[in-house]
Amino acid sequence: MKLVIVESPTKAKTISRFLGKGFTVKSSYGHVRDLPAYKLGIDLENNFEPQYVIPKKSAKIVKDLKSELKNADTLILATDEDREGEAIAWHLLQALDVNGAGAKKKKKDADTPKIPPKIERIVFHEITKPAIEKALSSPRNLDLNMIDAQQARRVLDRLVGYKLSPFLWKKLMRGLSAGRVQSVALRIIVEREKEIKAFLSQKYWQINALLKKTAATETNETFPAQMTAIDDKPIEKPGLLDENETQKILTDLNAADWKVASIEKRRVEKTPKPPFTTSSLQQEAWSRLHFSAKKTMMIAQQLYEGVELKNKGQLGLITYMRTDSVNIAGEALAAASAFIKQELGEKYSLPEPRVFKTKSKTAQEAHEAIRPTHPDITPKSIKTELSRDQFVLYEIIWQRFIASQMAPAVFDGTTAIIDAANASAGRKYSFHSSGQIMLFDGYIKIYPIKTEDSLLPNLQENDALTAEKIESSPHETEPPPRYTEASLVKTLEKFGIGRPSTYAPIISTIQDRGYVTKNDAKSFLPTEMGEKVDNILLEHFPQIVDIDFTAKMEESLDQIASGEKAWRPTLKEFYEPFEKHLKEKYETVAKQNLTEPTDEKCDKCGAPLIIRYGRFGRFMACSAFPECKFTKALPPVSLNIKCPKCGDGDVIERRTKKRRLFYGCSNYPKCDFATWQKPTGKLCIECSSPLVELKSGIKCSNKNCKFKEGEK
Repeated sequence: MKLVIVESPTKAKTISRFLGKGFTVKSSYGHVRDLPAYKLGIDLENNFEPQYVIPKKSAKIVKDLKSELKNADTLILATDEDREGEAIAWHLLQALDVNGAGAKKKKKDADTPKIPPKIERIVFHEITKPAIEKALSSPRNLDLNMIDAQQARRVLDRLVGYKLSPFLWKKLMRGLSAGRVQSVALRIIVEREKEIKAFLSQKYWQINALLKKTAATETNETFPAQMTAIDDKPIEKPGLLDENETQKILTDLNAADWKVASIEKRRVEKTPKPPFTTSSLQQEAWSRLHFSAKKTMMIAQQLYEGVELKNKGQLGLITYMRTDSVNIAGEALAAASAFIKQELGEKYSLPEPRVFKTKSKTAQEAHEAIRPTHPDITPKSIKTELSRDQFVLYEIIWQRFIASQMAPAVFDGTTAIIDAANASAGRKYSFHSSGQIMLFDGYIKIYPIKTEDSLLPNLQENDALTAEKIESSPHETEPPPRYTEASLVKTLEKFGIGRPSTYAPIISTIQDRGYVTKNDAKSFLPTEMGEKVDNILLEHFPQIVDIDFTAKMEESLDQIASGEKAWRPTLKEFYEPFEKHLKEKYETVAKQNLTEPTDEKCDKCGAPLIIRYGRFGRFMACSAFPECKFTKALPPVSLNIKCPKCGDGDVIERRTKKRRLFYGCSNYPKCDFATWQKPTGKLCIECSSPLVELKSGIKCSNKNCKFKEGEK
């Protein structure tokens, strides 16, 4: 009997379909060994030796696997192909004590299995019959370098977390935590918030014209153009900064002679993007489906490990979802080409497969991009057999892959430069207008993108034009946008912070710690405590939150995985100066006083109440703590405006259970007025609904009303 061990019961169920008699497939339910939760678990005196334990929840699983192993003559480790999967396989050998790999025994263990004559490690990118058969025919040894890299990351993260978190407890507040990568992600968000707060808005104007050929007779032959230069000197961004100058230009333009200065026509081909990597999938799933990184990975794992289909049984629908490679296997390229020719026609196919080059220096080209395992299984054909979330994620993965092997979309593009010359003023103003029309949809037929046909009339150089309308539009420069999950993942990837398997946990951790929250636009905002933690780390442990330093550490972990570096010396190089610096900071950094006095007395003991900081912000507590543990919420922040619905209560700041800020009536539940946008206290002059503050200005809260303050 051959015992196959994987880390997931769903994966085990799918794989067992492809294996005949003589195979037993079991799941380890993830890691069976880890560092202890109750102590550091690293022997610093013995060259960073990890002190692994079998957690309570894994003890029965290990016992059952040992029992299965008694009847096996071959042990096949079929865990995931990345570092984490390699480490799980290695830990299984230790926990099962295969070939004496486990800890020393004081007496003969009745549960110890007979030693199988053969141990095999197999890897595959997809859970399909051909992939499993190919893997079984070419097993390999465990990759000790990958195991070392995973151990190094685990030990490094434990050292930073277990050593730095108590420092925060002592100097700031108990219950806080720091992490080697989470603290850098927090810093990125806090730094962006500082930029936004320091941003000074600047007003500017743009001038647009609606033009037509002077000789034209049809009224629908008008086309828009935007002013881009004055006397051949390009207008610098953001635009015209002087309102008086803008008005003077408008006067000049009203008396100007307009003509076509130049016309450029060209054929434009748009090629598709490569199939998804972990990062690009998380970004697209956020943008198109509003899935968090965590949810995206959870649904992708379900699709990878296998879904029960009526006519096909348990089937893995996509390749492995943790990857930074855009490489595609030859068989998959051939299958995509055959599908495109058969279902869409020869004109949509390519004469040769389109090959994409992976940008990441550390990507393993042996790995594949995320793609469907069976291109001929269309999302539509299995829609009723998938959950809604599974369907929409599978759909974008399938669309992106098929589109990547399709012909380009073809457009006819026209760009016109228009001159408006005012001889009496001695000035010339240049305008730009462009249009395109789609000639062939190509890959867009499968993977829709936003395209609009905007046609220009048949213009020729020196054609005289007439301005039907000339107007200036005021604008204000906007601060840089706050990070969303998609843009944060993109930034982490850009700077080399974390790896495909860590993006989702990083984002979850900083939210779970209460360091960041999301606003109504689903963008990240640092909390007061998040800013305080970032400030103390930035001031006293700048290396820990330094983007370049963290990226170099990730590079070192990659070098360990490739065998270029040894993991223990790498840890020593980091830890010795870190430990010395930490000891100094314990001595020199004073504890921050986070309490504020109040005029109120404790309801229980009469001692003064003070304002303290908690995980979710400030609250009132008794100053006699720990003898008295009385606490209560701070009074709500009032906007000092009356409720627009009942007219009696005040509008106050409130928060949902997930800590999202909104505004409601102080008379709740008698009055149920609530809004995500901040009311101004004024009513719309057109429909009498409350006016609210938005990023773009003050607008009417009524979706059916278009009123905006400052617009005519």
